[in-house]
Amino acid sequence: MIMIEVLTDVLRNTLMITCFVIVIMLFIELLNLFTQGNWSKWLGKYEPLQVVIATVLALIPGCFGGFAVVGMWTHGAISFGALVAAMISCVGDEAFVMLVQMPQKAFLLFGILLVIGFIVGFTIDKLGIKVACPKDMNRHLVVHEHEQMSLHDLFGNWKSNFKQLSFTRVLLITALILFIYGMATGFFQHEHHGETEHVANAVTQSSYSLPLEEAWFNNIFLILAIVVLVTFVFVNDHFLEEHLWHHIIRQHVPKIFLWTFAALLLIHLLMNSVDMIAWVEKNQLWVLLFAVLIGIIPESGPHLVFISLFLGGTIPFSILMANSITQDGHSTLPLLAESKSGFFAVKSINVVIGLVVGLAGYWLNF
Repeated sequence: MIMIEVLTDVLRNTLMITCFVIVIMLFIELLNLFTQGNWSKWLGKYEPLQVVIATVLALIPGCFGGFAVVGMWTHGAISFGALVAAMISCVGDEAFVMLVQMPQKAFLLFGILLVIGFIVGFTIDKLGIKVACPKDMNRHLVVHEHEQMSLHDLFGNWKSNFKQLSFTRVLLITALILFIYGMATGFFQHEHHGETEHVANAVTQSSYSLPLEEAWFNNIFLILAIVVLVTFVFVNDHFLEEHLWHHIIRQHVPKIFLWTFAALLLIHLLMNSVDMIAWVEKNQLWVLLFAVLIGIIPESGPHLVFISLFLGGTIPFSILMANSITQDGHSTLPLLAESKSGFFAVKSINVVIGLVVGLAGYWLNF
């Protein structure tokens, strides 16, 4: 019975993550169509701007910004330095707990992560360090002449799409409506398996009241999904079939879904077989290394342990900061599915940065 509940929860989280990523990818594809590819060309000319935009976007609490950055990199729209910088600043769902429980320290942490992300991202691009992204923007997001359309063409000819309604259009519209319904009803709200009782009670008893809740950001994403749904009605059959169905759905969904499901299931089994908190409390000097290595896990949950220990005064701010540098919630799960070399390159760099910053802060009693 317990195993069935675990599988159900893992499956729900897998569906949520897969749907989030695919909707963002669809939005990028549609954005490329409506701007005739000019947005990516403009962004591609300014690598420093890519770093700034990606880092700030990934700093948004939750995984929305991180998913968006990964989607842009896998399509070749931003540099590798921008991707690394974004994953440094991204904290995932743990940001909500920190904003509620320790808002002043949280903003200090986010500010430090932002600065470190800028420095590392600019340095990587300046040195010319690159990792090949899985898709070439010039080929993957090509816009043919017959696909270029004005707003008048877009909204004026939509009725012709329903004279002979295609199976693909029906499938995409139905699937997205179900996803939007699941978002609106809270079906995709995921659990944090690594959350400790201390953190849970602390959040409940918090005296702070901030308008930054996960539901607020989910509502923003819900609007984004509705925008994509509306475009499913208006775009022509060729674009729907070739770009949205073949390029996005068929190529990405199976890999992202299977890798995400396997990773979440493995993480759940590991987290329930290891008493991490006991080990951390007895090995203070080794906590930093452990915090950095735990950050490699592409999941929101295990990292809440370090927030709990920091709130209880068991570990210094520097260890929480080191963990925050290397961890990024669920954001790198789609990166793992799409580009394993990109995933391990990002994590390797961030582990080094996390260790250097964490050791410096630790010895300075910060």
